[in-house]
Amino acid sequence: MTVLPPSTSTLPHRFSDAGDSAACRRAAAAGARWALALSLLACPAMSADLEFDEYVQRADAAIRRGDWESAASQFAQAINHADLPKDGAVRSATHLGYGRAIGVMCHYDEAEKYLLMAKEIADQAGRTTFPVLYELVAISVAQKKYAAAAGYYTQLMPIIEREARAKNAPMVIADANEKFAVALAATGKADEAESRRREAGRIRATGTKAPPGAITPYGTQCPGS
Repeated sequence: MTVLPPSTSTLPHRFSDAGDSAACRRAAAAGARWALALSLLACPAMSADLEFDEYVQRADAAIRRGDWESAASQFAQAINHADLPKDGAVRSATHLGYGRAIGVMCHYDEAEKYLLMAKEIADQAGRTTFPVLYELVAISVAQKKYAAAAGYYTQLMPIIEREARAKNAPMVIADANEKFAVALAATGKADEAESRRREAGRIRATGTKAPPGAITPYGTQCPGS
């Protein structure tokens, strides 16, 4: 089944009066929590305590140390920032980061919405969709949505070749092959699955390590778990 990018009607409701803006600022000072991330996305674009780049840097640092909840909060503030850049690559990466973070926390529907928004932004800006398609494969496998995972991987394959991603991001490609192998095995394609596992093993045998945070651990930090 083809999954269509969400329309603007699916975006969180954004309040507009001064009282709501003040409430949003109070929420922003309350701490990094999933509820905070949602409340920030419902806020109007407003003057922030930090520059846009600082929120993104904080989010990236949180991912590297494995604190995906804090990353979600920082990315939410970046998406909602009054100075969110118009550049498609930056906007796509910001939505991608938020989608990854909340996907780790098991909020899969919301995560997929933002990943698809990131893909739509990248497509419209003529930017690579490799990072988004890889994440869509990963989050689909995490939910056992194997047909969707296979569809995204099919779109990913020509990009891997065209952009020489096997050389530039080998551990991400190895992980993509392993996840695709899971999807293939689950749909009765054992031989193809084994081929993908062998390819992933060949890449991993080089001893290259993925940078911290490069592989998204979807579904591992569910609230209350």
